[in-house]
Amino acid sequence: MKPVLILISLALISLGDGAYAFGELNRLPGSQVVAAGDVQKINCPTGGQYDCLSWPSNLYELSMQNVCFTANVSCGFSCQGFIAQKRGVNTFYVLGGFSKLEGSDIQLYKCPSKF
Repeated sequence: MKPVLILISLALISLGDGAYAFGELNRLPGSQVVAAGDVQKINCPTGGQYDCLSWPSNLYELSMQNVCFTANVSCGFSCQGFIAQKRGVNTFYVLGGFSKLEGSDIQLYKCPSKF
């Protein structure tokens, strides 16, 4: 039975460049999901309340949870994802192109006022 499980695992890994996705999945065991949901990119609001020259280009918010963070992932204008914490390190995961699980360590930010 064990050789069959190994063969199935190898077949799943090799499908669709699964080695990359499998590497990200290996980071998940022992993690705790701390937030999840729809993610929106936040651009610098106009109106002078914020210094847009120092605004991070990759600032995202988990809507409905008021959690803001920077991450190096391909999320576009909106997507869905989750933040997992392991040994005090927060990582954002999103299903990226070609159904690959992308992960990025994040830095949490205070969410800016939208008004």
